[in-house]
Amino acid sequence: MFSLTVPPLHTSILSSGIPLRYRNTHCPDLLRVDLMIRAGSVFQQRPLVAAFTNMLLKEGCQDKTSAQIAELFDAYGAFLYYSIGMEYAYVNLLTPKKCYRQTLSLLRDIYLSPAYPQHDVKVVVEQRYHNYLVDREKVQVRATTTMNALLFGENHPYGRQLKECDFEDFDRELLLDFHRRYYLPSRTEMILVGDVGEEELAITEEIFGGQVPRTTVADAVGDLPPAAPAASGSYFIPKEDALQAALRFTFPLVGQDHPDFVPLKVLNTLLGGYYGSRLMTSIREEKAYTYGIFSSHTVYRNASYIDIETQTDIRFVKPLIAAVYEEIERLQNEKVSEKELSILRQYLSGEFARMMDGPFTLSDLYISTASVGMPLSSLETQMQAMKEVSADDLQTLAQRYLRKELAYEVCVGGKSL
Repeated sequence: MFSLTVPPLHTSILSSGIPLRYRNTHCPDLLRVDLMIRAGSVFQQRPLVAAFTNMLLKEGCQDKTSAQIAELFDAYGAFLYYSIGMEYAYVNLLTPKKCYRQTLSLLRDIYLSPAYPQHDVKVVVEQRYHNYLVDREKVQVRATTTMNALLFGENHPYGRQLKECDFEDFDRELLLDFHRRYYLPSRTEMILVGDVGEEELAITEEIFGGQVPRTTVADAVGDLPPAAPAASGSYFIPKEDALQAALRFTFPLVGQDHPDFVPLKVLNTLLGGYYGSRLMTSIREEKAYTYGIFSSHTVYRNASYIDIETQTDIRFVKPLIAAVYEEIERLQNEKVSEKELSILRQYLSGEFARMMDGPFTLSDLYISTASVGMPLSSLETQMQAMKEVSADDLQTLAQRYLRKELAYEVCVGGKSL
């Protein structure tokens, strides 16, 4: 396996107090700017406010309408993306270097003073409501929301499920108030990569430093409420008109500081984390119970989980569940061969190489690690630990963490199990 070196991001603090992480990643004439704003869904007082606050930033600001904003970005050849997570809201700008001053100025206006026109708020809420009505009938969506509620509790931000009443009485003042409270320099980080030189750093300081006022509003970061998980076990939700059932299996694991954290990533990959995994080979290729079955290592700040997801014909639900536990028992009772372990390590090496492939991947790596409180340098430590994990380690981890009595199992679809 090769040695991975993750280039560090340089850090400075703009005059506004916003931390700037930057690096020249040798992408001629292109720049990528990312704003990470600690204004995710966990901070909202009612569902959807954080998402709509972020989504509607582009719908007008100061003296510009949404159409004018779109026309300007098109004219400059720039692209703007928005997304929302549990803890952070993200605004991502890809821009030609020659237009950096203009596009960054427009980004600043959107960040500082969105208009949130009531008509646009109404349109977006209606669209999201119709999507919600469609999504809630999907077995896969219902399995996911049910599992989250089981793991965290229905009143926890991670476990809360949308209801029809959440879409009622949505006024622009809700978004303006959330923006005033959370879209602050003290809650924002900026990442700048691409063709970065002294001129671009000076422009960044001018536009997001001196022209973004320091706020004296108290930072409203709050601790998450404690999770209130339900008892582990099997949970079935009938849906008689469904032709397929959605299945989820979740095993609670440990946090990032635990020595088992990184080896469990390897165990997850072996179980169902790639196309050559045990679950794919047995349940998809040999038994043909499903088109695809995968497991993922889901990471939060203080906990992590192995999640297995699949969909299958109603007829195959019981044999598929049995087959999943059979593969887990194999991991517990039989050591993985050196040949399979070698293939697994080669795959993980390739995945790490892919993560580093491209001039803008450093931004993605920083965002993905920072969003769960993990330093970027930890990726090198993880790679080294993955080289050293043994067949004995994987068998012990499977015995310790993949016990059936610890599992949360959700099935949605059909009349009964």
